[in-house]
Amino acid sequence: MEKSVFQILNEYDITEHLKKKDRIIYLPWSKAWMIVKSLFPSAKFTINKAADGCIYHTDGKTAWVEVSITINDQTETESLAVMDFRNKSIPIDTITSADAEKSIKRCLVKCAALHGLGLSLWTGEELSSAARKKKEDDLDDVKQEILSVVAGKLEAGVSKDTIYKAIESVAGVKNPNAIKDIATAQKVVEQIKKLEVKHNA
Repeated sequence: MEKSVFQILNEYDITEHLKKKDRIIYLPWSKAWMIVKSLFPSAKFTINKAADGCIYHTDGKTAWVEVSITINDQTETESLAVMDFRNKSIPIDTITSADAEKSIKRCLVKCAALHGLGLSLWTGEELSSAARKKKEDDLDDVKQEILSVVAGKLEAGVSKDTIYKAIESVAGVKNPNAIKDIATAQKVVEQIKKLEVKHNA
């Protein structure tokens, strides 16, 4: 069955794109939009302006912005208060265009979360359970590839010691099952593939 927009974005591993400011972990708006457009090129976002054309809405005391993102004919809309660096609402008489623009970009990320991207950040987690499971499954697939390549090298006559040393030189451990990340596992695969049988002169 074809995956929904939400499933695809919710499973996306955002960890390499995350930034930290003070104690807050966040996904920069440029990265969020890059991910959305790379997966769904026809996606578009709209700034929902006030009736007078202003880029923010106001109740006369403070203000907020509204953004909509449409992906494959599915539209989600979010709002966000125009806030200062302490995440406090800015009084309407001191709001600048820069304040509103920053809030629009932050609202864009929040809106993308409604479509599934980085939604776990709003619950205090870096990865959603779906993204975490996909990451684990992908790692398991590479570990299986390691075992397959190892079996082929053993059959070709490469010694176990040589193979173990090759794995340890890259991963710091001899046991492939102890590898914790995909990048290291993939490097191990490439390292093992390079091994050749040594013939005595």
